[in-house]
Parts: sequence; structure tokens; C-alpha cells
Amino acid sequence: MVMCRKSEGDKNMMLNQIDKSFIHGKNFKIGNFCVIDEDVIVGDNVIIENYVLLKKGTIIGDNCFIDSYARSSGDNEIGDHCTIRYGATIAKNVIIDDNVFISPNVMTIYSDPNGLHGKPTYIKTNAFIGTAAVLKNSITINCGVVIGAMSYVNMDCKEANGIYVGQPAKLIGTR
Repeated sequence: MVMCRKSEGDKNMMLNQIDKSFIHGKNFKIGNFCVIDEDVIVGDNVIIENYVLLKKGTIIGDNCFIDSYARSSGDNEIGDHCTIRYGATIAKNVIIDDNVFISPNVMTIYSDPNGLHGKPTYIKTNAFIGTAAVLKNSITINCGVVIGAMSYVNMDCKEANGIYVGQPAKLIGTR
């Protein structure tokens, strides 16, 4: 790991722990106390706030905002123009398309109770995942789907632009 400072002009000059293999695009900004493991790639115009953890194999597209305390378990992909808010966890084997909004404290799950991983979890373009929602592993969230706050999604959300809420989440309408 390589220790680096935010910038020489920053009075706080808090340390980040960043692997030397880390690749980032133009206009990349990073806060303090972040940990970035090996083989992480971040695109252009990405902002990473404070206390962010990006584990091995995380790929983040262009024009993304990763809020404080967000975590990536690694080996996942986040598309362009995505927002990952405060305290969200993106598990391994999660693929997020472009223009997706992940609200604070969302949790994606990597394996089932038996430790099986299955197919990737796939969140398609223009989806909105509400605060503190939990997404089971190996599901697909279709284009434009809204997941209500504190919902538990344990099966595919197939209806494009559908609104899913509850525990377990059920389709209640479309937007």
C-alpha cells in the first residue's frame, strides 16, 4: 500500500491508504481516511468522500459520487453518473448500470445463507434504491425501478419503472 496525502494545500493533510496499482481518471477528488485496495479503477470526474473503502477489483465509471463511509466489497462494477450515498455497501458480484442512485445505508448481499453466490446482482439503468433497503444476492433490478426505503428485495424486480416496497418488496405501481 502507498500512503498519500489529500493535497499539499490542505491544512488537515489526513492520510489515505491507496494501493500503487490504483488507476483514476481526470478531475478525481478524494477525501480523508480512505482505503483503496489493488486493482481498483475509477473514471473521470469522480468524487470520493471521507472514510470510503474500495476493495480489490472495484470499477467505477465516469461522473460518479461516492459519499462518506460507502464500502465496496470488491469485484464489482459501478457505471457512469451513479451516486452511492452515505454508508451504502456494494457487495462482490454486483453490477450497477449507468444513472443509478443508491441511497444511504443500502446493503447488497453477496451470498445466500448457505454461502452460495450464484449469478451477479444486477441493478439496471436509472434505478433508484431507497434508504436502508436490502438487496438479496443474485437478483435483477430492472430499468427505472424504484425500491422503497427499508424494503427487502428477495426476488427480481422485473417491471421496468416499477415501484417495489415492503418486506419482502412487492410491486405496487409504476412511475
